[in-house]
Amino acid sequence: MAQLLKLTLSEFRNYERLVWSPDASLVVLTGENGSGKTNLLEALSLLTPGRGLRGAPLAQLGRDNAASWGISARFSFDQDVLELGTGMAGAGESARRVYLLNGQQVRNRDALDDTLSAVWITPQMDRLFSEGASGRRRFLDRLVMAVTPHHARELLAYDRAMTQRNRLLQTRFSEASWLSGLEASMARHGVAVAAGRREMVQQLCLFAQSSLGAFPGVNVTLLCSVADQLEHNPALAVEDWLREQFAANRQQDRERGRATFGVHRTDFRLSDLQTGLLAASASTGQQKTLLMGTVLAHARLVEDYRGMPPVLLLDEPLVHLDRNRRGSLLEIVKDFRTTVILTGTDEAPFEDLRAQARFVALKHGEFLG
Repeated sequence: MAQLLKLTLSEFRNYERLVWSPDASLVVLTGENGSGKTNLLEALSLLTPGRGLRGAPLAQLGRDNAASWGISARFSFDQDVLELGTGMAGAGESARRVYLLNGQQVRNRDALDDTLSAVWITPQMDRLFSEGASGRRRFLDRLVMAVTPHHARELLAYDRAMTQRNRLLQTRFSEASWLSGLEASMARHGVAVAAGRREMVQQLCLFAQSSLGAFPGVNVTLLCSVADQLEHNPALAVEDWLREQFAANRQQDRERGRATFGVHRTDFRLSDLQTGLLAASASTGQQKTLLMGTVLAHARLVEDYRGMPPVLLLDEPLVHLDRNRRGSLLEIVKDFRTTVILTGTDEAPFEDLRAQARFVALKHGEFLG
């Protein structure tokens, strides 16, 4: 069980200094808009692979544009206690992200990969199926990283190679060997990214076959030509095929100023397993129900894979849910063997948790009472 024992924030978002030692694994965090509820969840999410629940640039995380900020959290994992930390050090061009494990700075994020996993829901996800594919890709990649943290490295390597190729196509188009090297890197990392997504979707569909409480079983369909190739061909053959696609598209990509083909254009469809209703065609409330069902199924998948459930960060989770599903969600979180933090503007909707949860109120970055 991953239980949060202590959280310390310094110059992070609207927190000048916060030291919080929750005395329960189930917490309801309430407060007016702007009080710092989401910022606190974001701080915890930044201790996992990726860029946190907002995906914000690091320079925006400091309080009042502070150059340096810090997050430290102590967790108990069954018999072990670990202290995880991250922050920004330096200023200007020398500013860099730092990571700490048990008070000691580590060279990179990799050292923390197997320590903590978290799954979250935010109000921004309510638009996941009505906006462009980029948000859905980020959501899918977060699901992958919770199970296989190295997925973040593959994404970063692919993006770096693609950015360099885009620049080279505009400035030195005749450098065929250089372009070939970058395209080989894109193909290698791109196939790894597609394989990770494909494996996640397959496993998620297995865990999401059955409903959980009032949340239906869901079906996830990956829309990715690279993953389709992996269905029938070995990875090395798909790398060769993908490299050939990049080379054939050089002129077109040069004219458009971007790579027009690759795993950076992946999308997915989500639907109700029983009725076939597509999330893209559903009402806002139905979309939230399908999304919540997906997140809960994913939490079970993570527990099966890692032997421990992920931390659940549920920001305004009851919004758009009907009374039956609100009650069902509150019953479900009572049984999770992990830290679960739910937020809302008022305590009343969470009253059914009064006997099991610790209720905490925030105002202007400080706890009340």
